[in-house]
Amino acid sequence: MDNNLSNFIKYCLGYVKLTRERTVLAQQKYSVNLPTECFGLLGLLNGDADEKVGELIDLKTFYKYDPKDVPKNETDIYEKEKELANKIDDIYSKYRNDQYTKQIILSFGYFEIEIPIESNGDIISPEEQEEDTEEKPVKTKIDRYPLFSLPVKIEQEFNKKTGAKEYSIYFVDPEVQVNIGMLEPILGEDLYFQLLEEMGKYEIEGQFSLPITDLEIFREIWHKIKAQLRLKNANFDEKSFSLEEIKIALSPKANYFLAEDLAKLAQLTEEELAKTALTSWTQDGELNIESETPHEKDLYFPFLYDKYQLSTLSILGNKGAIIQGPPGTGKSETISNILCHLAATGNRVLFVSQKAQALKVVKDKLKKLDVKYLFGYLPNPNSAQIGEEDEADGIAPQLSALGSHIEKLGYKFNARRHLVEYSGKNISIPTIDQVVSEKEKNREALNEVIAIQRKIYQFHQELSQLKEYDIDISDFGCFAKSFSSDEWREIKNAKTEIETLGKIIRKYERSDEKKEFDNLPATLNLNGEHFAEAIGKVRDDVAKTGYDRHSNFLRKINNVSRNFRLGNVREKLPREIIDYIDKVLMSSMSRNEQTKTLDCLYNHCFYYENIQRLENAEEKLRQKLSTCGVSDDEFEILDSKIDNATIANLEEIKNRILRVQEVKSELQKLSKTESTNKIGSALKRAEQERVKRVGLYIQNIINQGIIEKWKTGITIKQIVRKLASAFGRSKKAFKTFDNLRKDVNNFNAILDLIPVWIMELDDASRIIPLEAGIFDYVILDEASQCNVAYTLPVMYRTNRVLFVGDSEQMRDSTIMFKSNRVFDELAHRYQIPEERQIKATGFAVQSVLDIAYKRGFMDRPLRYHYRSPSELIGFSNDYFYTPKGKELIPINSNYLTYKGTNRVMLVHEIKSDWSEEFSDNVNVAEAKAILDLFKELRGDERYRDKSIGILSFFNAQATYIRDLFEKEGFKEENDNYKVSIIEGIQGDEKDIVIYSFVIRTPEQKNKYVPLTGEGGDIRADINKGRVNVAFSRARFQVHCFVSLPIQEMPEKIWLKKYLEYVQENGEVALYSTDLKPFDSYFEEEFFNLMRANLKRGYKIQNQVESCGFKIDFVVSNTNTGKRIAVECDGPCHFKDEIDEAYGIHVESDEERQRVLEAAGWKFCRIKYADWLDEKFDRDTVVQAVVDLLK
Repeated sequence: MDNNLSNFIKYCLGYVKLTRERTVLAQQKYSVNLPTECFGLLGLLNGDADEKVGELIDLKTFYKYDPKDVPKNETDIYEKEKELANKIDDIYSKYRNDQYTKQIILSFGYFEIEIPIESNGDIISPEEQEEDTEEKPVKTKIDRYPLFSLPVKIEQEFNKKTGAKEYSIYFVDPEVQVNIGMLEPILGEDLYFQLLEEMGKYEIEGQFSLPITDLEIFREIWHKIKAQLRLKNANFDEKSFSLEEIKIALSPKANYFLAEDLAKLAQLTEEELAKTALTSWTQDGELNIESETPHEKDLYFPFLYDKYQLSTLSILGNKGAIIQGPPGTGKSETISNILCHLAATGNRVLFVSQKAQALKVVKDKLKKLDVKYLFGYLPNPNSAQIGEEDEADGIAPQLSALGSHIEKLGYKFNARRHLVEYSGKNISIPTIDQVVSEKEKNREALNEVIAIQRKIYQFHQELSQLKEYDIDISDFGCFAKSFSSDEWREIKNAKTEIETLGKIIRKYERSDEKKEFDNLPATLNLNGEHFAEAIGKVRDDVAKTGYDRHSNFLRKINNVSRNFRLGNVREKLPREIIDYIDKVLMSSMSRNEQTKTLDCLYNHCFYYENIQRLENAEEKLRQKLSTCGVSDDEFEILDSKIDNATIANLEEIKNRILRVQEVKSELQKLSKTESTNKIGSALKRAEQERVKRVGLYIQNIINQGIIEKWKTGITIKQIVRKLASAFGRSKKAFKTFDNLRKDVNNFNAILDLIPVWIMELDDASRIIPLEAGIFDYVILDEASQCNVAYTLPVMYRTNRVLFVGDSEQMRDSTIMFKSNRVFDELAHRYQIPEERQIKATGFAVQSVLDIAYKRGFMDRPLRYHYRSPSELIGFSNDYFYTPKGKELIPINSNYLTYKGTNRVMLVHEIKSDWSEEFSDNVNVAEAKAILDLFKELRGDERYRDKSIGILSFFNAQATYIRDLFEKEGFKEENDNYKVSIIEGIQGDEKDIVIYSFVIRTPEQKNKYVPLTGEGGDIRADINKGRVNVAFSRARFQVHCFVSLPIQEMPEKIWLKKYLEYVQENGEVALYSTDLKPFDSYFEEEFFNLMRANLKRGYKIQNQVESCGFKIDFVVSNTNTGKRIAVECDGPCHFKDEIDEAYGIHVESDEERQRVLEAAGWKFCRIKYADWLDEKFDRDTVVQAVVDLLK
């Protein structure tokens, strides 16, 4: 039984029946009888929907007189009409406070029957009556139900003469609903379905569609019902039915057609239910599929997206899946992207929600693409959020223009309007590959250029550390190859030798000896000759054997003997030197004098030999220096570095010198790169082109489908013409489409033309035939507020379903009961497992989102929060998301601080004037203070275009504030503000949100059921969702008006928690002007440049934190509020600044910039290479920043 899908459907049907009774009771709580003398039912039913003609509730006496002018004889009538007017006004005001979940219903044709019941109050079914044959006293009860109802709206007009409010009723849906569902327990299934089939015939024939000119049709239906009731134990008579009893009531939004569909599903077999998304509730197949996300070339997302939104595509292959979309995470944008992607890949999609606003937001996004026939939008005229523009966007006018669209594509029709020829250009599908490749190229280029600046900075840092090794070398190739310790020593030795020889030579040149010997015969050239050694030998011999007396004879004998002895030596000397030596030896000089003279000759010749040695040494030095690639001066520098080095290894010094040159060479190569700002602009243009091509691709896919369908035959033409003709008679889309259900093929034909359909959940049952799998996908938004029972009909119509919502936001509180007893019994009867039970008490209410999650549907969370800065979403994050592991990552740094407070969240404490206060549910002082703030904001240029939401947890306070504003001449629709209770704001957002908390004394806390926090409240989960919704609507600013000091508020209530959060976190750190330490001298120089050149009206901050990153500088124009992020590319690596706790993980500089741009930042980047370039004019940076801030 656990896997019995039929039982689950019957369980859900039983749930709907039980809650329907609750809806009837809810209508009775806020309802008012309209006497026939005051209201003409036929006048309303016969009205012209196109002209919006309403029926006046004619309270003649009340409208006619001021209170003091009422004649005595009409006082009773006046008081009765006044009471009636007050009740009508109460319904009118409560509806305006909560238009999302409430509707106004006009009910008529009441019937009264007496039926048997159990002792516990339950109706005895016909089957139970047949089984129980024992006679015993039967307990009965009398019930009274409206047989017919019509969604309406109340409009109010001031009587200019009396000032009284006059009320009129307008129908908002041209279809009268027949409420026979409550008869099923009395009639039993067989008779009930016979009756349902009978009513379907009336519906198809259009007899319930306005205008209705005769009330007799309603009596006829009553007679048919009576015929069925007579067969059962129900007592009634002719007076049991009355068309004169008319009521208007405030009611939860009904699901009339959904209930009908559910009843039909309950009759189907398991085989008939198979192969639809319904099987996801009972079968585990196709619930655990996870595919790769497509490459951007195969991605058809025309709107901006992040990695979390992109990841949703990976779970679309499942029968059922979930997208968790907390507030401000781009849920509508994600849905819009998914719809486009599915349409582009040939899928048929139905997008539904119970909230008209959710549909409208997505419709408006898709409309911006200007892709014809992408979506068919059926606005519900019963919704207060739908205006004339939305109706104009509806599907009916699109279909009426289909023929002209085909002609624009180049096709011609003959006289009979048959498609006969094509005269236009071939429909080409633009390729997205090229622009995606260009985009990837630009991304890589941006990352590369920023990485290069980082390298340049690192190289310059390295150069500063190697500054002493920045030596010019003549030939670094030779230096690297040949310079070594051995070569260094040889060069050192050569230089030492040169130095020594130089000293010797210079010393001799300064002596008198040189002058004497310079007089030797000019013919004697001593250059390059080596005579010193021979002369030295002669000199040495003379010193030993020389004659030292006066005898010439003996002197000659001594000289001859020496000459003979040194004959070999003398042969080596030239004649001039021999002659000189002989002359000296033949002179009368003493031996010492002769030795000294020969020594001088020796020195003279040795001088010339030293010159030769010096030249040789210098040549050797030159060769060594050349081999090592250095000049003499360069070697001297190197030699000093080596001598003074703290490192022992000469090779290390050499490597450092070479590293300096290598770094310089790299810097030279890296110096020429493209502008990062130009690349960023090109990247944006490429993305714009990608979006354009995605739109063209989808348009051409649709156009091809339309043409192919149009060519198939006349059926599609007939259907379209019929619809276009019907549209010409009525501007109401529903009236046009209600007839589609007559023939399933009709709707299927229209489905083939348009891939995406958008409508409210109940309207899907009203319009779309109940046929299995006619859609490939159904996407249901606001699933946290939708009951699983109401999703079954659309799940039957599709192969796959995607639930989108946020389990931490509001649940559907309209179906809450004090006890689960009847639901537990229902679940037991059909053996429904715990995780699939709906529940109905406050702490356990289960939406379809909750049940799907427990069932095990794959889910993808959206985590980037775009709506507001971290301060504004922080309360919801801290209390509702982070504790459950769903922490939101704020991607928004758009701040609008209040006056000079530097705050985006403020608490305004108000003192009440007790003479003005008249109710615990209304706070006059807060209302007046809010009006004053509103006027102040509208008088400030920064706030004139900002939307403002004014929220209260009390209907009475919301009504009082609205009336107060309207008395001042303000109108919500004209002045861009909205007054609402919390239920009326989910799915909406405002730039500024103002709260009126009303509570004045601690004793009033019990009135604050939604704010009682954790004190055992039976509505705890429901109220947490309401609080989360309430405090997550603002984009820029929050103002809290309180009349009870925070310190006097009871502990643990949500109100106190929130106000304490506002006080502690309302100040914006982003606007701190404290100068923080610079990361580099580059940043310091930039700051000094900007400070010196920026005029008054500008502010510069450094190291500004945003989205878990640090922006180098933020320059702001204090007059306009504009600001720009300036990045000094080079000093820092983005990975070094990532705050891991923040939750953002990026893989590149481009991705970092993309995240920050999504947060609202515009960038100006400065390359470190430019900053170092002597030719670069730094003043152009100042001018560029100023221009961007204009």
